[in-house]
Amino acid sequence: MKKLIYIFIVFFMGSGILMAQVSETHIATKVPALNGHRFLSSSAYRSSFINTKIDANLGFGMTSLMDIPGIKIDDYQIFNFQGRIIFFNMKVEYQQRFTPWLAMFASFEMNGRIGGDMSTILADGVNTLNGGEIGWLIRLKQSKKLNLSASVNVQNLSGNFINVVEYVEEVIDGNQYPSVIKKVPAMSFEGGILGAWGINSTYGLQFHADYGYGESFERTKTHGYVAAGFSLEADLMPKSNVPLGFGLGYSISSAPNIVMNNDGFSNLISANLAYTGSHDFELGLQYKLYNLHINIVNEQTYINNVLLVLRFYF
Repeated sequence: MKKLIYIFIVFFMGSGILMAQVSETHIATKVPALNGHRFLSSSAYRSSFINTKIDANLGFGMTSLMDIPGIKIDDYQIFNFQGRIIFFNMKVEYQQRFTPWLAMFASFEMNGRIGGDMSTILADGVNTLNGGEIGWLIRLKQSKKLNLSASVNVQNLSGNFINVVEYVEEVIDGNQYPSVIKKVPAMSFEGGILGAWGINSTYGLQFHADYGYGESFERTKTHGYVAAGFSLEADLMPKSNVPLGFGLGYSISSAPNIVMNNDGFSNLISANLAYTGSHDFELGLQYKLYNLHINIVNEQTYINNVLLVLRFYF
């Protein structure tokens, strides 16, 4: 009887050790890695890895000081002044892995800009975007150092633009239906290629290229838009046992959630600082500097943006 009890004790102890090893292996594989390098999260691009996760990003930004011409009546400008515009953005996304090569994602986001004082609010108005997207992530290739995926998705955004200056100009021009508030829906379809390259345990590279086509925030118009970029990153954990990661990236985009109701391209430079000591989540701080053509000024404006980036793996 005692032997039987000892056998059961040894069996359960062995099972516990085996389950712990399996659990540790499973936990270790939650955060995507190639060639020993753990990849960082970023708000500038989607990850190319097939997994189950939740992302949450929250950011605030501000323009450089701008010379705003004010209201133009015939050949005269009135209410000329200087000011800044404040930006905010929030995005939550859930991704569910179905197979090792297929995942589905859905997200909700809100972006906006508002003047830093009453003068800039009157000049630029209050502009907000909200909506979401749903799509699929498909793995194309994975090796020890390279992961390559494709994404397809549909995005539906709604823009709300409150602009007093445009209303006054419409009244002066004799528009029969002037409006202070304009609500414009915009739906688009997008596809892209995403990749990650594990150079070694310390260094890695992520890249993406996307093309979309759909409605713009100018009524009755459709157009195509592109976004592409890369990020070079370093993780100090493997060699120095310091749970910090750094990233530096560049991207270019004409996507509506970046340029809003303005034309042209934005060039984005990003710098990431991330905590890399957990197997279950990522916590990072991202700084972005990008240019944007704003209709109320005659020159490119630069925006400084700081974001909190959270990612939880399941």
